[in-house]
Amino acid sequence: MQYFEKGEYISVEGVSGFDVGEVSISGEMVRLQMKKKGVDEFNPEIKKVLRRSTEKDIELMRQNKAKEKEARTRSRAAARQLNLQMKLTEIEFQADGRKATFVYRAYDRCDFIELIKLYAGEFKVKVEMKQIGARQEAGKVGGIGSCGRELCCSTWLTDFKSVNTNAARYQNLSINQTKLSGQCGRLKCCL
Repeated sequence: MQYFEKGEYISVEGVSGFDVGEVSISGEMVRLQMKKKGVDEFNPEIKKVLRRSTEKDIELMRQNKAKEKEARTRSRAAARQLNLQMKLTEIEFQADGRKATFVYRAYDRCDFIELIKLYAGEFKVKVEMKQIGARQEAGKVGGIGSCGRELCCSTWLTDFKSVNTNAARYQNLSINQTKLSGQCGRLKCCL
């Protein structure tokens, strides 16, 4: 059994390689948070901790993180070239550079087979496509809400429940779509 302190970098198993993460909590808090989130500690989807990250692991992670901005620009151009109706929000490279996750929002059903082949050939990585909704996209982009605070979806809100106008009616709010809509274009989560 290995013990890690808050703030340490650790290497965990990834897709045919490893990924690097920072320890955010340790000790008894880990068990309590897992219980609160309903996560079974013997769940096979929980990645195994391989070791404390070496300087080489951390440097490799930083190099791959530095490539993400340029890769996002190139991948958006590739999607436009194939005339796909999608918006690429984010690209996240695994620390060892063997896998890249492309986070996107599609407005219609799209065929990504050609795009995946193009991405795999251009970036020389295993490609994973992850679709997100309007609320998750607003959370990734971030911003300030009409209340003057940072968006709930980018700070503390993790699960997005569907919101309808009945919530506004219950609070005797006027049904003005522009005032009730958040930055994602959907009804505000705080209704």
